[in-house]
Amino acid sequence: MPLTNEEYAKIQHIYEERRRADEYALAERLKEIRERIPAYRETEESIIDASVSCSRSLIGISDEGKRAAKLKELHETLDGLSKQKAELLAQYGYPADYASLHWQCEKCRDSGFVNGEKCSCFKQLEIDLLYDHSNLRVILEQNNFSLLSYDYYTGEHLRHFEEAVRECRSFIEDFDSEYRNLLFYGTVGTGKSFLSACVAKELLDTGHSIIYFSAQQLFQTISGSYYDKDKSELNSLYGHLYESDLLIIDDLGTEMVNEFTRTQLFNIINERALREHSTVISTNLELQQIRELYSDRLFSRLADHCRICHMTGKDIRLQKKLEAEYKKPL
Repeated sequence: MPLTNEEYAKIQHIYEERRRADEYALAERLKEIRERIPAYRETEESIIDASVSCSRSLIGISDEGKRAAKLKELHETLDGLSKQKAELLAQYGYPADYASLHWQCEKCRDSGFVNGEKCSCFKQLEIDLLYDHSNLRVILEQNNFSLLSYDYYTGEHLRHFEEAVRECRSFIEDFDSEYRNLLFYGTVGTGKSFLSACVAKELLDTGHSIIYFSAQQLFQTISGSYYDKDKSELNSLYGHLYESDLLIIDDLGTEMVNEFTRTQLFNIINERALREHSTVISTNLELQQIRELYSDRLFSRLADHCRICHMTGKDIRLQKKLEAEYKKPL
């Protein structure tokens, strides 16, 4: 579903606000530096004086060789003064980039575009606007590595969970250099959706575009556009599903499984595999059930370049609910 003019304008406004915030933050940092380090302010003034003086002297010089020599002298002077500024920052304990702009996205410098193409952060804003029903931001507030706990696992269940966490961290670390998929399967409430969200949070924070759907939401969204005469919304949806850096499908098997959903799932998994775009899937189904419900062909494609994590144990959500009930005052 393509952006409307209003939605596109909203995204542009977000980038304008980001750039304004970047510039304001820099101005505040520079104010702090100038107040704390008078020599820094004096060095800045020396840079301005040198540039103005050089510009004035160039007006009266017509010889190209002399002009080039004068410009070289200016560059050497400016380089020396810039080094002085860096040394002053270091002397007072500031990081080297403290007096530089800090963009929220280093790739596009908060413009939304890289070499005329949409940056991944722009694509994520697009996704957030178009598929806000996935409620990704709220999910990530409640599920991320800062909330990771091993307290609800023991024995073999703990070993399975520790292995899954290691796979997640490896997946994140190698995301830009190695094509890989993740499949979490096992019993209800053992942390499959939690780890999927942890992966999403880490990659979202490093500027990757993420689409997060429950299986039910995914196929409802597709079917909602599939039978329209105007296929523009459907084609746009497929584009996002195929092109996002990461697609997460949560609770596979809770949707109505039929020929339509099987075909759609295979097409999505297959197309993303061809483009080497990673997919994370969580399900309460066992591996044999996945094969039986969705076909050998899909299971084979799903398992391609995939790390499979078996999650077992007691239902953590139920354990937490019982703990909360126990702690209630009588």
